[in-house]
Order: sequence, then C-alpha cells, then structure tokens
Amino acid sequence: MNKSEIVASILDRLREEFESRSRVSKTTRDGGNDAESKAEGKYDTLSIEENYLADGLARQALAAAEAIAEIEKMPLRTFAGDDPIDLGALVEVEFPGAREWFFLAPSGGGTEVRHEGTAVTVITPESPLGSQLIGSRVGDRTSAPAAKIVWAV
Repeated sequence: MNKSEIVASILDRLREEFESRSRVSKTTRDGGNDAESKAEGKYDTLSIEENYLADGLARQALAAAEAIAEIEKMPLRTFAGDDPIDLGALVEVEFPGAREWFFLAPSGGGTEVRHEGTAVTVITPESPLGSQLIGSRVGDRTSAPAAKIVWAV
C-alpha cells in the first residue's frame, strides 16, 4: 500500500466534502432567505429550518477544511514493525473474520477511500479503536473491539 497515494486520496475526498457541503449550505441558506420562504404564520418555520440546516452544513464544511489543513501539515513518516503506532500510521487490523486498513489522523474520522481495491478508513485518536492503536505495536491486540494489529507503515 502506498501511503502517499492514500493520503492524497483522503485529501481529495475531504476537498470534495468541503466543496459539496459549502455549495449545499449556500443554496439552502439562499432558499431559507428567499421571499417565497417568508413565514405566512406563526407556525410556518420553513425559513428557520432551512437556515438551521444551512448552519449545520456550513459546520460540516468547516470541519472538512480543518481536517485538510491538519492532515496536510502532519509529517508522513514510515513506521517500522517495532515502532509505536502514532498519527500518520497506516495500520492493518485483523478482526474475527476480516482484515481492515485504517489511517490514523488528527481529524477527518470516518472518511473512507479505496486504494487498489482495498478500503482505508480514517480514524482519530479520540475513537475507541484509535485510542487503543496509539502507542501499540504490530502483534498487539485490542480489547474492544477484539482485534490484532497485523501491519503498520
């Protein structure tokens, strides 16, 4: 697995999320402030609801932008088999019946990309699995979820 290509794919996906959420937020806000959305009575809350939705989408766009900035400034080092896992590690974890790849990043958790037909999911140290991976080494096991660390680069 080429970690540089995976990180580039993650950044591309986060940029797509930023653009999409920014665009939809603006469109939703424009709709919420349009003359046709003006309340026709005290129970007509369409404008308020659209503006709340636009606020939420804008927050999601901001989170994607912050994740991009944090991942771009993160050093991309190579981990040897006996190095403790830290931010920037690409880790293969074996669960009962399946193996999965994770990229540890300071933010952007839940972002998923495909590389050479394999799914790679971004996780953060705040996630249950991420908190167990930080400081662990290849061969170590996690408790919840039960898994074994197979590979880290």
